[in-house]
Amino acid sequence: MSLSIKLYILIAVIILVLSIMFEATSFYVYCKKVDDFYFSQTLRAAEAATAIPTPYINYLRDNINTDEFRKVRDEALAANDETIIIKWMGAIPSYYPEDLTEKQLSEEEIVQFNSLYGDYLQMVNLCERNMELFDEADIYYQYMENGITYNLVDPNENLFNIGSVEPPIEEFAGYGDNERVLPTVYHSKWGWLCTACEPIEEYNTGEAIALACADTDMNEVMAERDEFFFESVVFILVELAIAIVISMFLMRRSVTKPLQMLAKAATDFAGGDESLTKDDVIQLPIRSNDEIGELYHEIQSMQNRIVDYTENITRITAARERVDSELRMAKDIQTSAIPKEFPAFPDRDEFELYACMEPAKIVGGDFYDFFLIDDDHLCLVIADVSDKGVPAALFMMSAKNLINYRVGEGGTPSEILKSVNDQLCKNNASMMFVTVWLGILEISSGKMICSNAAHEYPFVRGKDGTFKKLSDKHCLMLGTVKKAQYSDYEILMEPGDAVFVYTDGVPEARNEKNEFYGMERLEEALNIEASAAPKKILENVLKANEQFVGGADQSDDLTMLCIEYRK
Repeated sequence: MSLSIKLYILIAVIILVLSIMFEATSFYVYCKKVDDFYFSQTLRAAEAATAIPTPYINYLRDNINTDEFRKVRDEALAANDETIIIKWMGAIPSYYPEDLTEKQLSEEEIVQFNSLYGDYLQMVNLCERNMELFDEADIYYQYMENGITYNLVDPNENLFNIGSVEPPIEEFAGYGDNERVLPTVYHSKWGWLCTACEPIEEYNTGEAIALACADTDMNEVMAERDEFFFESVVFILVELAIAIVISMFLMRRSVTKPLQMLAKAATDFAGGDESLTKDDVIQLPIRSNDEIGELYHEIQSMQNRIVDYTENITRITAARERVDSELRMAKDIQTSAIPKEFPAFPDRDEFELYACMEPAKIVGGDFYDFFLIDDDHLCLVIADVSDKGVPAALFMMSAKNLINYRVGEGGTPSEILKSVNDQLCKNNASMMFVTVWLGILEISSGKMICSNAAHEYPFVRGKDGTFKKLSDKHCLMLGTVKKAQYSDYEILMEPGDAVFVYTDGVPEARNEKNEFYGMERLEEALNIEASAAPKKILENVLKANEQFVGGADQSDDLTMLCIEYRK
């Protein structure tokens, strides 16, 4: 989905959410005002209906609250004939009787206007006028006695309703006799209503003798709400559509179109060949000073930096290739100086030896060497320079040549190391040093004279057929202190014995958890096949070391040498 579509959707969603919130808020406010209006009107209608002479109420209540009226009403209900009640009420004189005989009215008119029934009709007429005035669904009179509500006058009911008991309603259960009732919404058999009641008080005593009640049909209130909701929704939808169209137009003009231009120009730049120049940097008609303009200028600046960086990389790569070529040549020179053809002495069966070296960089600081001094003496050397890379390789070559030259002059290993140390200390401005283990084997007897210049302890396979570490005497490394003294020790080798020497890159190899390989694992690897030939022993150690290191980078040069004496 493109950014423009996402922005359009986002704008539409934001406007829609705001519209919904506005609609909900306005609908809530309107509903509250409508409810307040109708509730207030219901209460005012009930208050207006109290403007009735209380003697009429008392007179009607006293006459219908009798056993005689109840008997008449039961008879009328049984016959379903209201005239029975009318005749009975017509026979009772009005509370304010008038002399109507001279007016020659009919008997029916006399019953209607000069009787209790006439008083009832006047109260009905009062209710109807108030209903027209306040546009209420119903206005009527009731009275309560001992918590029971009795109906008095209701224009919307027939005469059977007079004196009937009103079914109890839960919402009005807490009110006392003829107590004021504020607008209350409830459901009953007459529908969903809002009812308010005002007490009608006796003029003289102030006693509440009845209730003037007004009902509002809540369905009408809801209909007015629904009409407002429908009209406002239509209006908001029209405004919403107009707002979305205008917003999308402005968004496309000020945001999406410039971004599309920037994206295309950036893609064209990225798809160019490696020989990018300043002419390939984007140039667009974007003049805005907002974030889009800042992005445009930043992309320009970035592409200028990329052009500069590409040119620098080209130069650096060419220089790096020259350096790599020179390092490969240095490695070839270094490896050519180290014996790597095995078997090294195919015409000699008195011993067998094998060695290997894995530098941590293209060139390293470790080295090993072996050569016959004469027919009966074999020289073995393994060493580790204090650094790695080209400086260590150069120092290594210097130390190797000095050792080889000095061995040729004769002497014990300690004398050879002392002489080489003095030579290295003369011109060692870089303060580098080298650890060396040097052994000279007398082939005819199996006696090996050794000297250790701070190098790793050798492992020896003796009569029991297992490799064990030989804690020989350590002296100072070469190249640190002038006129340092070195000592010799002797290993008497019997047929089948072997000596394994190595550099610190073997036990100090680290895995991904930064754990050392260690001397214990080295001894275990040597004894996997302790009686094997030197080549197999080195292969076992190298394999175990690689499995331990796993995916971690090689941290140091790995150099090993093993000789087995056979006589």
